[in-house]
Amino acid sequence: MTRITAPKFRVGRYVLNEYELRSLLVEVANGTKPEYIGKKVTESGHVAYFGTNGLLIGRLPGLHIATEFALKLMEIKNKNRNF
Repeated sequence: MTRITAPKFRVGRYVLNEYELRSLLVEVANGTKPEYIGKKVTESGHVAYFGTNGLLIGRLPGLHIATEFALKLMEIKNKNRNF
């Protein structure tokens, strides 16, 4: 088993894990947390900002980890399927 340190994201005085950040992005998109629009999010020296649509303006490298694993699993699953 490979040990992976989960990324942490800073939003103001809060340090969030990936799930908490993604949840906050959904709340911004739904309009329930408009006070975060334009707020800065940092991770390991990278900076992004909350957009009005719940997307980040800028790139945060830590958000790609879960996506890469999901894509690898789909690739393995599709390779092993009989079409």
